[in-house]
Amino acid sequence: MSFFRSRGWVVGRRVVLVVIVLAAAYRNYGDTIAGWLGQPAPGIDIVLTHVEFRADLVNDQRPAWFIGLSNRSRNTAYRNIVLEATYSNEAGVLEQGEIVIDEHLNPGQETLIGSRDPEARSGATRGALRVVDAEAVE
Repeated sequence: MSFFRSRGWVVGRRVVLVVIVLAAAYRNYGDTIAGWLGQPAPGIDIVLTHVEFRADLVNDQRPAWFIGLSNRSRNTAYRNIVLEATYSNEAGVLEQGEIVIDEHLNPGQETLIGSRDPEARSGATRGALRVVDAEAVE
């Protein structure tokens, strides 16, 4: 019983309590603190929630895209979102291109955009998108 009255026990309890408080604070506020200290990261903040490539909608050679975007950042808005598009068919990848979405995306906002492809993509039956870059708006 004298161990529980010793200086080592008192210091050990305080250290454990401080570690628990710091872990709880990081769990609750870690993203906010990292957002204050870090630079905007559009590749991480902007998430594609829906990607649909449609080459069969109109008799035009330019396919259509239906793109769902979500800004997961808590404090950074983005515009001029640059997407890398990969076009393929049953034989494999045909080509890659770049699509710029001229849309203002506020923090926490989610939107669905319908857009025609900027170029004709003959033979493409499938498409995939990836967020490459965006302009941060403070």
